[in-house]
Order: sequence, then structure tokens, then C-alpha cells
Amino acid sequence: MYEDLLPHTLPTEAERLDQMAHAHDPDTFSTINRLNLPAKANCLDIGAGRGSVAIWLAETFPDAKVIASDLDVSSVKENALSNLSVKEIDLRSDELGSDLYDLIHCRSVLCFLPTRTEVLSKILQALKPGGAFVATEMDFGRIASGPSRFWATFWTAYLEFAAAQGWELGFGGTLPRLLVKTGYTEVDARHIQPILNMSGQTAGSAEAETWSLTLATLAPQLIGGGFMSKAMLSEALSIIRNPEAWTAGPGFMVTSARRPVT
Repeated sequence: MYEDLLPHTLPTEAERLDQMAHAHDPDTFSTINRLNLPAKANCLDIGAGRGSVAIWLAETFPDAKVIASDLDVSSVKENALSNLSVKEIDLRSDELGSDLYDLIHCRSVLCFLPTRTEVLSKILQALKPGGAFVATEMDFGRIASGPSRFWATFWTAYLEFAAAQGWELGFGGTLPRLLVKTGYTEVDARHIQPILNMSGQTAGSAEAETWSLTLATLAPQLIGGGFMSKAMLSEALSIIRNPEAWTAGPGFMVTSARRPVT
């Protein structure tokens, strides 16, 4: 499972999660801001990681109640926010309850779950009528076709590795219609295609750092499993780490949806 390959106990994992937050938090925050949450919203952040989204919610909505949840909550940054609590939740097996939340958020969680489609119903039930679900999921469909033959070949190899783990890294592309099928309403989606450039303090630099750390950590499985050669991984990392390169990275689908008001 994902948590076995990239556990929070790794020496580089806190940095990797922080870089991921730097890259994707702005899109998440702007999406949530468009939802007009009530001031006293009950919010659940699933797969909170370092807790950047949960902390932002608690600071932005001081009258709200926010839960930062994960399989391992030890990585959530220390804070003095009285309206933020942490809770270990395994989305695969734990119940979320019914009619509880004005907002549920997750990022790069569902694509790693074998029950990813069934979980959508669990989240829908946990929302209050009119409550909102915001999810960012990987959408690798475009990266596997370009922009160069090598880049397409490399990411195709990575997708084969992911499939062998039971991951579905194209899940973001199917998520909007699955939300409709599950019973959500007001479904909105935006495909984000980050441009990797490891210079400055930009979102693109943070995304490049995230993939640099991810691929370096997974190198033993990628190479040892026969999914790619050491030379292929080394070349890919040299592209990602090149501050003069401007290269398209894997895409993400940022979605929002609501539980119908009945």
C-alpha cells in the first residue's frame, strides 16, 4: 500500500508533504473559498499529512470545527488552534457517520484506495445536505502522451508500477462523472497541469521538489521491480531537477461537489 512505500516516518517525508502543500494549497484554497461555507462549519480533512489545509481552515474560519485526519497524524504541524483536532481515520474501513460535515476535503487519497469508488458514497453520506466535498486527484492521462518520447515512456513506466500497486493515477479524470453517478450535485472540475521548474519559491518548483523526492524514495521499487532502468530514472530526475528546464508534470483534477439538499 501507499503508506508502506511512503510512510510518514521517512526522513524526507515531512519535506515532501510540505512541498506538495506549497504546490497545491493555492488551488485548494481558492476552490473552498468559492463554496461560501458557513462561519461555524464542521470540516473534515482526510489524509491531512502535515495539516496545511486543516490549519488554514481553522485559521480562516475561527468559529468552525476542523478535524485533521490521517492513518498517522504524527506529521500534523504543532499549532495552538483550539478549533482544530486530529483523529486517526482509515477511509477504507472506518465509518465517517451521517449528516455531520459542511466540508470534507482530501488530496491524492482516493487514487490509492482499492475501494476508491465505494468511498465516494461514504463521504456523501457523511456530508450534511448541501455540504461540499473538495478533492484533488491525479490525472496522468496527458503526461503519458508527451511532450517527448522519453517523457511519455518514463511516465508510462511509472504508471505500470502504480498499477502493480493497485493505484489508479488516472482517477482524477474519471472523478467528475463518478461524483454525478454517486449522487452529488453542483459538480465542478478543473484540470491542473503543473510546469516543473526547480528554481525560485514557486508552485512549479514545489511540484518539481515533490516529484524529485517521491521518485528518489521509490527508486528501489521502480528499478528493483523491473519497471524502469536506473539510467531511465536518473535521466528523468535530471530533467525534473534542472532549473533551466520547463517541463510539463503529471496533471491533477481539482473537483468540488455537494450533497443534494432534499
